[in-house]
Amino acid sequence: MAVRRSVLVALALYQSYMGLAETSGNPTHYGDPKTGCEADEQAVRVQGLAGDFCSPKCSSSGSCPSDVPQGDTAAPMCALRTTTGDKYCALKCQADSDCGTGACQKIMGIGLCTYSAAALISNVPALTAEVDVSTNPTHYGDPKTGCEADEQAVRVQGLAGDFCSPKCSSSGSCPSDV
Repeated sequence: MAVRRSVLVALALYQSYMGLAETSGNPTHYGDPKTGCEADEQAVRVQGLAGDFCSPKCSSSGSCPSDVPQGDTAAPMCALRTTTGDKYCALKCQADSDCGTGACQKIMGIGLCTYSAAALISNVPALTAEVDVSTNPTHYGDPKTGCEADEQAVRVQGLAGDFCSPKCSSSGSCPSDV
């Protein structure tokens, strides 16, 4: 079952702010915007994450370019959608080691490879987007594979790891499908 989760994404061709408007310093897709994005990419920042990345549009069939930066093992996926319906690709990751020189940052249980954001991107207005993820078949699953629609990915301070947690009812009962 697929679930759509809303996150905010700032899509911007802000290379021109950095003097990179027509250059392409990255030899592959999904690179660091600081060195320039491919001609078919935009610099993307997901609101709530402290990083950005170059992102190509998804094809009409929902596929994404498979050329990733050297050292990356994260999987390209058509993961972002703007309020105007444009779909963009991202590298879905589980750990920093999946992202080569980048970092795996999680939002709503979904890991995306990012790079340290350029200072000027913070001035770019955010657009609403949705992230498509496959979810766990029951409650209390691993956020790496997506949480149910009524759950949030949570981490308990002092404990390693995270899990999907549903909101309990007003009477205090919680879902029992584990």
